[in-house]
Order: sequence, then C-alpha cells, then structure tokens
Amino acid sequence: MLLRLLGVPHLGIAAGAGLVAFFAGAVGTHAVKGVLHNIAFPITFLALAISSTALAIGR
Repeated sequence: MLLRLLGVPHLGIAAGAGLVAFFAGAVGTHAVKGVLHNIAFPITFLALAISSTALAIGR
C-alpha cells in the first residue's frame, strides 16, 4: 500500500494476483486431500482476494 502511494501502481495488482494463486492452491489442496471440514476459510479468503484484485485492476 505504501509503495502505491510512492508511485509503484502495479505492485498491488501483482500482490493480489499472488494471493489469488495462493488461495486457489489452498482450496485445490483441501479438495484433493478431502479436508472439507475447514475449506470455508480458504474459499472466503480467495473470494476476498479475487474481489480486491478486480477492484485494483479496475482503478
């Protein structure tokens, strides 16, 4: 966030894309391993990462 204020605009988009990839991997790993009792947390964080990245791209 601070780097965006200092003039590095695409760093937030790159960080958001990294978070989307990380949480997509987490959801995929949970699904493959069959650990479905706590899959709601990575799905929630994935949705937040997708929405914030989409908003950052739209700006």
